[in-house]
Amino acid sequence: MIPLLVLPALLATAALRPPHHSGPAASSRRAALQAAASAAVLPVVSKVARPAAAAIAPSYDDDVKAGLGQIGALRPDEPESLTGSAVDIVIKDLSYVELDACPKNFFIPPKAGPWICLEVSATAVNQGKREVQACDVFGQLVDAEGFSASSTALDPSQKTPFATLEATFPKGKPMPVKWTCTVQARSARPFRFAGIKGTYRNLAMARTFKAFDDCEIDSSLCAEDEEQPSNANALREGKGFNYKQ
Repeated sequence: MIPLLVLPALLATAALRPPHHSGPAASSRRAALQAAASAAVLPVVSKVARPAAAAIAPSYDDDVKAGLGQIGALRPDEPESLTGSAVDIVIKDLSYVELDACPKNFFIPPKAGPWICLEVSATAVNQGKREVQACDVFGQLVDAEGFSASSTALDPSQKTPFATLEATFPKGKPMPVKWTCTVQARSARPFRFAGIKGTYRNLAMARTFKAFDDCEIDSSLCAEDEEQPSNANALREGKGFNYKQ
């Protein structure tokens, strides 16, 4: 049976054929016209047949299609580290260990847990245009079943950073780095990284989101020779972006 989508193309080919005539001249003319018609209709037939092939191809991940941040989506089969010329800081040689407990004052999401903390170790190479003192680390942490497990990127369509690193990153010099991230405790092991890269970050902005220490929160907890930093009042005074360096 001829597929209905292909039938119009075949009818168009037949319509281009000349009436039947006998003789060498008619035969050669008919052959030339049929060859020209086939060449003209072939792209049409290819375009008509293409949806059938696409129907059996894997569909794009529904979780990504449903997300709001599709411009930031990463495919889970991306290489562990992104290394192109557009990457400011290459993050490579990644490894992790599961911690017995999360660090003190480390933010744990209130929902979607239970959570555990991982300490991630890596090497950072600044291949950008200048030396910087902070960078954001982007990418995915994927479990053994292919699900995004990091608390900052449970929706794989959202482009969110793993961590902000405060350190001096000289151009071209490999630097050891570490950070802590939270993952869902029920995730299938082992974890793997996908599409990890570093992006330049303004140090003052990075410190804006740094957690207050005990002294900054409560002056009674400061050491005897330590004065409570004025940073503790910055938000109440509307100076959240003017923290002292």
